[in-house]
Amino acid sequence: MILHSFRSKTRRTTGALLTGKVLTGIVAACTLISNEAHAFQAQAPVPTAAPASAQAKPVPKKKRYDFAGTLGFSQTNGNASALTTTVSNKFKYSVAGWAFTQDLAFFYGEADEKVNTNFWNGGIRGDRTIATRVALFMASRYDRNVVQGIENRYQQGFGVTVAALDDKSNRLNLALGGSVFSQELTPGSVAKVSRAFPAARAAFDYRRRLTEVAYVQQTAEYLPAVGDTASSYFVNAESAVVAPITKSVGLKIGYIIRYNSEPPIRNSVQLRTTDTFFSSGLTLTF
Repeated sequence: MILHSFRSKTRRTTGALLTGKVLTGIVAACTLISNEAHAFQAQAPVPTAAPASAQAKPVPKKKRYDFAGTLGFSQTNGNASALTTTVSNKFKYSVAGWAFTQDLAFFYGEADEKVNTNFWNGGIRGDRTIATRVALFMASRYDRNVVQGIENRYQQGFGVTVAALDDKSNRLNLALGGSVFSQELTPGSVAKVSRAFPAARAAFDYRRRLTEVAYVQQTAEYLPAVGDTASSYFVNAESAVVAPITKSVGLKIGYIIRYNSEPPIRNSVQLRTTDTFFSSGLTLTF
């Protein structure tokens, strides 16, 4: 009996010792793993945020619209009286591969209470991009030049435009197409060109940017009539220089040439082939 009790105590003591040793080993292993993990984290490089210069800069949104308007005025009194007013504007709206443009130029002048200048030229145009730097266009224009015997003239045109040059400083567009004219002459005027006639069209538009808002621009178009009036043609050109006063306001100087190879005859007097318009004024751009 005593021997059996001793054996039971011995077994319990041995089991307790074994259990303690196992627990001690588990705790030691966990401590070792924890220490190794902390050491690895301390040695691992800490990720840092990329410098601001290395981060991608957001791409600025392209402006959908551009507007430029110019107003000029001059008046003379005394031994002679003269009044001249010039107004022009250009508005462009771009969306989803389309570009819509509206422009207007108006010159009006009086001298000694007689009108000596009454010129209108304006129109609307739609361009559709079909490939890189290539677009198709349709346009409708109106002009009035009383001095040259034109009471009203309408032009419907179409064609293709190629951006031959387009960088930060230079832009050159070339255009080929055709137009259909219909015109009404001033009273007492007759012309060799029929009332309505088709014409071909070749044109270019070049702009040289000098600063963010200063630039020089030259445009020109050649419009030869086709068919039974093939000997008649028009040449229209415009030169402009814009110098900034502020970011949105500048001074614009412009020069327009309107050439008609066969101008009308008014009251038995042959009108001149060339009219020119010089203007200067303040221009607003945004």
